Amino acid sequence: MKVLNRFVMPTLALVLFFGTIGVSQATGSWVTSGRQVVAAGTPLGVADLKGWMTLDQAAAGLGMPVADLIGLVGAPPGAVTGATAFKDIEAIVPGFSLATFRTAVQARLDLAPKG
Repeated sequence: MKVLNRFVMPTLALVLFFGTIGVSQATGSWVTSGRQVVAAGTPLGVADLKGWMTLDQAAAGLGMPVADLIGLVGAPPGAVTGATAFKDIEAIVPGFSLATFRTAVQARLDLAPKG
């Protein structure tokens, strides 16, 4: 009976471990950030708005014009664009809160005609 080299099993374990990670990354199923991809047509609710999202992403998910969202932010003209993330707005607009913004967006959506 032949005895396996003492390095075979640890090497096999490492290959299986890192191989699984490599295959997951190659197939696109490896996610580490927790961020979801927001594209036009992907419906979002106001509770889905996160600090890392941009106004463009929020507008696409909510089905609202970006200009309406910028108006709800309350920023000085030209200070905020669609590419601005919510977390960056907090530094631009004193007193901005994403929780308060969500409430304002929900109120705007409730007033919008259903179609």
